[in-house]
Amino acid sequence: MHRPVLTVALLFASITSAAAQSAQPAPRAPEPAIRRWFEFQQLVLSTRYRFIRNSADVTTSNHMQYREQVRFRVNVDAKKRYTLNVGLFTGTQYIASWNNLGPGTGTFDGKSHYMRQFFFDATPLPGIEAQVGSLYPNRGEHTEYTTYDDDGWVTGGRLSLRRPKTLYFDDLSLTHGTIASTGTPNLWKRWDDLDHTNYTQVLVGKHLTSMVAASVDYTRHASRDTFRGAVSMRFKPTAPISALRYEQYVRTTDPDSAAGFAVTVERPITRWVRAQGGYATIDEHYGGLNADRIQRGRRFYAVANVPIHGPLTASFFVTRALDAPYTLSNKTRFDAVLAYDLAAALRQTGKF
Repeated sequence: MHRPVLTVALLFASITSAAAQSAQPAPRAPEPAIRRWFEFQQLVLSTRYRFIRNSADVTTSNHMQYREQVRFRVNVDAKKRYTLNVGLFTGTQYIASWNNLGPGTGTFDGKSHYMRQFFFDATPLPGIEAQVGSLYPNRGEHTEYTTYDDDGWVTGGRLSLRRPKTLYFDDLSLTHGTIASTGTPNLWKRWDDLDHTNYTQVLVGKHLTSMVAASVDYTRHASRDTFRGAVSMRFKPTAPISALRYEQYVRTTDPDSAAGFAVTVERPITRWVRAQGGYATIDEHYGGLNADRIQRGRRFYAVANVPIHGPLTASFFVTRALDAPYTLSNKTRFDAVLAYDLAAALRQTGKF
């Protein structure tokens, strides 16, 4: 072989080898040692300005508030198949996890800090999970707008099967327990609710394609039967919108049978700023345990999320309800939130 040809061949082999090595995924950094036993799932500190005016044109909130959201788990075994999970939050109600800061309406509240969730989670076999204690609601593809507030709880047990190759569905869950004592976020004062269970939910969820996911569920709560279905779609970056979600409920129990829905569209405004907008209609007798910023009535709403720097972000929410023949606690509402994700900051240190 001539020397120039040999040189070119060796150069080509060197480039090919380097490209192949660069194409290999970088080895995953080992987890910090503390995660063998303890993991922060959420640690967010927030403050917000909130303005609310009801349908009688009375301003009921015009103040500053603060919130702490702490979720962590303790791993019993090295494979994390058995864990103890804890949720600590501010707030005094099922639908509220904020305390008054002082400026504006209301006085400073430095006492309302409670353990809302505490449950044991077991995954004895892949795809089989059992939970018991004070749980987070299972919403599937629904949001808190048409189900239960993000700050709420279900005291009881849940069995989930996630074996799509065997059962077709990605999630098949049964939850049984109680939703009660909605003015008592301290779980240690509401364990007796288990003596009078009033909540059962059967939910199935499926990722139909890489872009489309759906879920349906049947819920019986406080002797009322409700059927729900939701579908969420994510689109390519070149599409006019980046995401679309439609969620529907139908309550079949007389005398207050009714239906409602919410539709939300999402689109990035800039490379970093993400905006959502939508319309929801929640019937008069829904029950008041869905999102506090939505509650009941027919309304338009918009949300914007703006990263500021690292774990510091801002978000804005505004809603305006249409006129209704019944009282609306939040006909007009505006929230401006500043949140610091302390868990993300801790993870960046490599020690958590």
